[in-house]
Parts: sequence; C-alpha cells; structure tokens
Amino acid sequence: MKSAFWPKVATMSALVLALASPLPGQDQAGQPAEPANEGEATPGTPGGDVETGYRSEEVTFKAGEIISKAYLALPVTKTPGPYAGILVCPEWWGHNDYVRMRADMLAKLGYVALAVDLYGNGKKAHDPQTAVRLDGALKGNQKEMNARVLAHLKYLVARPEVDRTRIAAIGYGSGGDVCLQMARNGMRGLDGVVAFHPFFHVRPSRPPIRKATARVMVCDAQEDPYVHLTKGKVEAFRKEMGSVKTDLTIVPFPKAMQSFTVPDADKKGEKFRIPQAYNAKADTRAWGLLKGFLQDLWKPSGEAGEATAN
Repeated sequence: MKSAFWPKVATMSALVLALASPLPGQDQAGQPAEPANEGEATPGTPGGDVETGYRSEEVTFKAGEIISKAYLALPVTKTPGPYAGILVCPEWWGHNDYVRMRADMLAKLGYVALAVDLYGNGKKAHDPQTAVRLDGALKGNQKEMNARVLAHLKYLVARPEVDRTRIAAIGYGSGGDVCLQMARNGMRGLDGVVAFHPFFHVRPSRPPIRKATARVMVCDAQEDPYVHLTKGKVEAFRKEMGSVKTDLTIVPFPKAMQSFTVPDADKKGEKFRIPQAYNAKADTRAWGLLKGFLQDLWKPSGEAGEATAN
C-alpha cells in the first residue's frame, strides 16, 4: 500500500539517503490478527485475568550506563509456566506504546514479552532528527549497546515465569537491526530473531565468532527507500550473516514500506515528510509468519517444519 505522500519520494531522496546512511560510528490477507487502532496503541494495565489473557508490569533495572524503564507482559492462562521469553525492540522512536502493544499481543499468545528501553528512562523521540541522534548514539557505541541488550536479556531469563532455555528477540525498524546484531554477535542463550522492516545495518562481532546459533527471519519491506535505494545493501547483509553460517530467511514484502507494521506510520510519515506507511495486509502476514516461526523454533527435535518465504 502506498501512502499519499509516496509520489514525493523522489524529491526527498537527499533526506532518505541521509537517514539511511550509517549513523555516526556505524559501518558502511485481511485485517491484522489482532487489529490495532489508528494512532497510539493502548498497552495493558497492571493486573490482568484469564479473560484478557495477560497482565503487565513496569520494571526498572540498570542496563549498561542507563536505567531501563521497560515493560513486561506475562500470560494469564490456566496452563502453568514457565513460558518462553521474548525481547521486543522498538523502532528508532524509542520505548513507546506501540512496542508495549506488541508485548501484550505476545503475552496473549502465551509468551513472556519484555518491551526494551535502550535509550534509558523511557526516553522517546518525537521527531526524526531526535530519533537519528538517539539511535546514532546507541549504535555508535557497540560495547554499550550490547551491555544494554544483555542486561534486558538477563532480566528476562531471571524471571521465574520464564523458561530460560527458550528465548527469542523481535524488533521493528532500527530495533530490528539491534536484534540482527545480537544474532550476528552470537549472543548466548538467544534461540531466534525476527526483524520487521529493518535497515540491514550489521557489523562484524567483537570478539569474532565462527558460527551464529540463533535462527533468523527478516521481513523485508521492498518499497523501503532507506534500504532499497542503496544498491547491494541486502546482499551485503546476507554475506555478513553468511560469514558466521547464520540460519537466515529473508521474506520479501513487495508492496510494503518502512514501518508497514505500525498503524500510525502514515500519520508520522506525512507529518515529517518521511517515507513510511502502514500496510494492514502485510502486517497480518508478518504477524502470522512470526507466530509460525516461534512455534517452529521450539518444536522437539525432528519435528521442525519447512521455513515459509512466500
């Protein structure tokens, strides 16, 4: 689906290329499964019962040099835990209601989901310039970024409701890149990663590793000019992930743009004249692929199904 501002993309190429370039310190079918209202999503509130299917908590802990104000969503079911745990990494706007909504949706599926806060103190960007600055500072110090991610992972696996042998991470936009870097780094204890409309920015791990252990799926927005105006970006990503023998599946979404899973993407795109747009059909498909990926990820040995990349 193309937004009303899409014909203007040619005139925005300079801005697109500027935003798509590595930041300081970086290397070169129907309605949604759970329809999201337009505008800001509304996350759950503390408490919860079997009827809602989840409960939530505001959680605070030290993560590298920051204090994370994260959000934890837990299943409320008749089936006793522990449950598989999932980190949810937000777009470059930071820890907002959207990433919390996704955590709630995962909890309703029976997972413990931690919506991460990588900027610290729940910090959010309200314009692209601030988002570029915050994201650039995060990605420009890989050691600190890894420390923050690892602290979230450690918090999640330490929860008594979580099965520490079943851990995955998902991310949106820039948060997808964070998850992909986790996989590229061979982060211990991470079984799988799913990235939605990422920018495909990863770099070699330090120290080097021989083989990545996490299975990876990427939902690639093929109308995303941040990615596809740069020739060879996806191919370079494949090569980098292949260098550590990553089990990688890239699923093309031919009519999708950046932020195609985010219901208010059109509003922000038009306000700031940046190329992003929601696509309900693509969102539904991507969420279905995520559910299948997670179910397949933890099947008993010998029962894994074939990867779907239609």
